[in-house]
Amino acid sequence: MKAVVIFESRTGNTQRAAEMIGGELRRAGYEVAVRPVHGLKLTEIAEADLLAVGTWVDGLVLFGHRPGGTAKLMTLPSLHHKQVAPFATYKWYPGNCIDQIADLLAYKGAEVIHRQAFNKAQLDELVPEFVDRVLAAVGAPEMSKAAT
Repeated sequence: MKAVVIFESRTGNTQRAAEMIGGELRRAGYEVAVRPVHGLKLTEIAEADLLAVGTWVDGLVLFGHRPGGTAKLMTLPSLHHKQVAPFATYKWYPGNCIDQIADLLAYKGAEVIHRQAFNKAQLDELVPEFVDRVLAAVGAPEMSKAAT
């Protein structure tokens, strides 16, 4: 099974989350490529069984939240027939950003299988949970249950 974790990162938090997701998927047996949006290889997307796509939450502390880097996310190719799990990183409050990212990916044709926003301070705890839920959505055994 092949997976590509695609990210757009401004301060490095989303890149760190992407690399952690890639590591969890490797432990689950996936062949994984972790790429920034501008470094994508279209053949990797075409051959992937699973995609995770992430960006950061932009906006003011309590309002005006929107996904960062959406112009670059819009450059993604068609995602028809691709199972995609969007994610976002935030510091204070994510608002409905993860739904906006999911909608953007669905517009590109993706089958959104799970979505989650991660507080940057809780990546170690939340990323494995996210990957477990993504694996469950694609019918693979969950990592935390497989390890016990």
